[in-house]
Amino acid sequence: MSIETRHDAQDPPAALDPFRIGYRYVPAVGPDGHERPVMVPLTEEDFLHPQEEDRQMLTDLHTETVNYLRDAIRIANDGRAGFRVFSDHRIDWQVPGVLPHGPDVVAFENFFADWDPLRGTLPVRDLGLEVLVVIEVTSEATRATDFEPKFLEFFDAGIPYYVILDAAGPEGYEKVLGYGRGDDGFEPLPRDDRLGVLVPDVNIWLRWAGDRFVAATEAGAYIPTNLELARDAERERQRADVETLRAAAEKLRADEATQRLEDLQRELAALKARRNGSH
Repeated sequence: MSIETRHDAQDPPAALDPFRIGYRYVPAVGPDGHERPVMVPLTEEDFLHPQEEDRQMLTDLHTETVNYLRDAIRIANDGRAGFRVFSDHRIDWQVPGVLPHGPDVVAFENFFADWDPLRGTLPVRDLGLEVLVVIEVTSEATRATDFEPKFLEFFDAGIPYYVILDAAGPEGYEKVLGYGRGDDGFEPLPRDDRLGVLVPDVNIWLRWAGDRFVAATEAGAYIPTNLELARDAERERQRADVETLRAAAEKLRADEATQRLEDLQRELAALKARRNGSH
């Protein structure tokens, strides 16, 4: 399956850091004869088919995007029964010939099985899950893997929709690339000039906006980041505090006015009493 030439990965530069993709610990016997863990660099194959506890080296943009995207999908599907989203989790599709992957974001339908959150690998068929979409955010060290092997293997795994957020792609080209299943492979999803690409089955639009990826609901409403939500909540709390203080001040002024009126009425009554007594 070919990908558009403009998205083909560049040849990696020479003298790369061997740990640029990440690392894992493997048991090894030292000179003293004792076994101890040794840190070894991950290869592109390791990145494609990770083991539990692998540590991948991720950029700040990648981490921020994945966290935002996971939460945006949850927000857009809040209250949807049997809907779950996982990020950076080892997924065993349990499809013959397809090894487990560790997608950046994957959404499932029909997730009603009991699940131990301490487990590192999720078995899709054993749990009776329906995969809705897989989304990958590219990094320079592993961009080729997202465009070639994963493109082919996700199709073989039966993934209905595959979205690539091409954070590490060339300047001037589309950064949100959505694909749906065709007869012989993935085919591009339609694009809206304003909203970007609608990701079917998870009810969100995705687009690149200046320096970050942005999500919107199916109706086109912007989905804020957790930081923006927290700031909005704090501003709302502060407004509520101001209103509470204002109401308290108004009540105090009203109470003071009432008390003053009562004092004046008592003084007036006393004056009347003294005047009447003098006649």
